[in-house]
Amino acid sequence: MMQFLRLFLAVFFLVAGLSSLCFAQGWQPVLESTALLPEFMVAVDKGSQKLHMLVHQSPLHAEVSFSCATGQASGDKVSEGDLKTPEGVYFTTGKRTGLTDFELYGTMAFPLDFPNPVDRIKGKTGYGIWIHGRGKKLLPRDTKGCVALVNEDISVLDSRVKPGTPVVIGETLSWSGASGQQPAESEELEKLVRKWAADWENRDNAFFDAYSPELFTKSDDSSFKNFRKRKKRIFSSTDWIDIELYNIKALPGPDYWVTWFDQYYRSGRLSSSTSKRLYWQKIDGKWKIVGREYGPAISSLKGRYLDSKRPEVKAFLERWRSEWLAADLAEYISFYDSMASQGRRRGVSAIGESKKRIWENRKPATLEFGSFELAEHPLGLEVGFLQNYSDVSGYSDKGFKKLVIRPQGDSWLIVDEQWRKL
Repeated sequence: MMQFLRLFLAVFFLVAGLSSLCFAQGWQPVLESTALLPEFMVAVDKGSQKLHMLVHQSPLHAEVSFSCATGQASGDKVSEGDLKTPEGVYFTTGKRTGLTDFELYGTMAFPLDFPNPVDRIKGKTGYGIWIHGRGKKLLPRDTKGCVALVNEDISVLDSRVKPGTPVVIGETLSWSGASGQQPAESEELEKLVRKWAADWENRDNAFFDAYSPELFTKSDDSSFKNFRKRKKRIFSSTDWIDIELYNIKALPGPDYWVTWFDQYYRSGRLSSSTSKRLYWQKIDGKWKIVGREYGPAISSLKGRYLDSKRPEVKAFLERWRSEWLAADLAEYISFYDSMASQGRRRGVSAIGESKKRIWENRKPATLEFGSFELAEHPLGLEVGFLQNYSDVSGYSDKGFKKLVIRPQGDSWLIVDEQWRKL
């Protein structure tokens, strides 16, 4: 009997030791200040049972911290019903009030997007992971996997949390003693995100090289093969694509990074404003997109898009004006689409021949453009401005010029030019 008791105790302490070791070896993020760190995020430290409202101001710090309760079982959530709180980077998907079980959920809840794309790759299951209130006494490690706060504290959280707020959950968590690696990685990922958008604009096959087909298929509702086929069909059916990204942010997860941003997409008559997330993992030493998510609905980015286009359109107009004044025919016609219209002339050859005849005897003397108006057009952008012109013979005119320009790589091409005398 004594020998059995010793064996039982040995096994018990071995299991307890392994459990403690697993508990200690969960994800232990150290958040570093980077250029892409969000201005506000929620951070949950399961070890200390604390929830922090972090603000990215000089330096990154906790605006306020609260006691919280997490899952009854230790470790990262793996399967439905395992009573564990997941570890990683998540985002709030909305807000729920009027919950039926006040004792359990309190006054409100903020659902999280568990399982995220990387969780799905790893085969994790479960649902209904929330940050919520509590209508009874708050006890440590007393939830089925959610993060619980007393109602007074979650009311404070409510003043800052919006749909799409990032939530970092770790076994332990800190924002001091950083290794200094994250700023360089976030900078690299920002470049990759911008290249991904540029390759998409250019309808280049390099766009598909940014992905891991195998892992993307595991994380997405559709296979990568179908995704590629659909994109290829769009690439072949449209003359141009224009994409602008705003508010690029990034955070590291346990073995991944997530980047997110607001995206304005244009092609022909189609335009859309979307918030999007891309999940990245290193495969054979290279970052690859392994999953995606759409964030909360956002208001139209049309105004911001047009504002962001003004500097490059202004630079395009100035280059075109300079070549026109120089009467450099080859450079001048390089600003036009091969099928461009200029008044009654059709095609770049006709435009070139017309200018050649005029410039043989009357080269430009002065050319001034007024401030321009900018609007979307199915072929690209419509640009309108006052134009004052004179040539060496003494001829001069003043009129309203309207151009339609379409994207071409990093610049634009004129597809239609009309002038009305004033």
